[in-house]
Amino acid sequence: MQIKIHPKNTFTIIMTIGFIYLGYLIFFESGDGMPEIDVNLKDVISYAVLAIEMGGHAVMKINEEKNLNAAAKGLTDEGKEELLTRADLISNHLILDILQRFPQLQIVSEEKSSDFSDREVEPYRSDNYAVWQSVKEILDRIPNRRLQLSDVRVFVDPLDATQEFTEGLTEYVTVMACIVLRDEPIFGAIYRPFFNETVFGLKGFGVINSDGKELKLVEEEKTTRKVVVSRSHAGKVKEVVEKVYGDKMSIEPAGGSGYKTLRLLNGTAELYLHTTAIKKWDTCAGDAILRTLGGAMLDLEGEPLKYSVQDPILNKKGLLGTVRNPYTYFKKFEGIKLL
Repeated sequence: MQIKIHPKNTFTIIMTIGFIYLGYLIFFESGDGMPEIDVNLKDVISYAVLAIEMGGHAVMKINEEKNLNAAAKGLTDEGKEELLTRADLISNHLILDILQRFPQLQIVSEEKSSDFSDREVEPYRSDNYAVWQSVKEILDRIPNRRLQLSDVRVFVDPLDATQEFTEGLTEYVTVMACIVLRDEPIFGAIYRPFFNETVFGLKGFGVINSDGKELKLVEEEKTTRKVVVSRSHAGKVKEVVEKVYGDKMSIEPAGGSGYKTLRLLNGTAELYLHTTAIKKWDTCAGDAILRTLGGAMLDLEGEPLKYSVQDPILNKKGLLGTVRNPYTYFKKFEGIKLL
């Protein structure tokens, strides 16, 4: 018996097999049943900067109302009460609202989603367009780069230095966002709402502020010989620093990890030293900016901090931050019990 293959039927069979194979690749080989999505890093950066400035504006509005509703949410590593305010929660709400416009974007935030409704948050929502216009020209200078969304995480701190915020010490307050590629922080943004100042750094691009000025390293000889430390445990660090430097390095207690990072950038401090546990949403943005300039945040075992899904959010090994030669500084403290 002779079988004749009709060309039209053959084409239909081939196309059917092709679609079945494509479906197999998308829904089975991808691992989670969803196709890979790629994004432009520049777009994620733009939304991240917009988000923290929106959150920061809300923090200022709530501060003006003098109705913080501060409450304890637990104890810090030093045994002090860790505070939570309306400003933390509303800032967080606004930031997540903007970042969640990227479907499937992994967001790691200090605060959980609040019970505030969109209607309750609305009075604290600034004009998106006005906020965007203030940074658009600067962000336009950032180069385009395609990334797989599954490799990207964003760390958010909607209000750094909450304790100081409740005490009226607004100079320490920052709002931060950080973009991580796999386990490395590649972009960090720190916004000081009460000074209307934003600093952000991107690996391979540089560090600039909201005025469009590129920030360069302050010369080492012009950098103030000072270590900035947490206000809650300055005494212990003071003993360690005196052992290493004698009277050649002074200590300054300060609030907020973001603020301490900025002190390193402007040369009014040489080191940022923290000897107790710290969450990675506190460090990520500053770490990214320091790495952009050739510095880093190391834990007190000399390892760079990592930010992947597999790495714990709580860094129990302390940190040493500097804009230059981090390993040289670490060697000075190596062998001294810091933790």
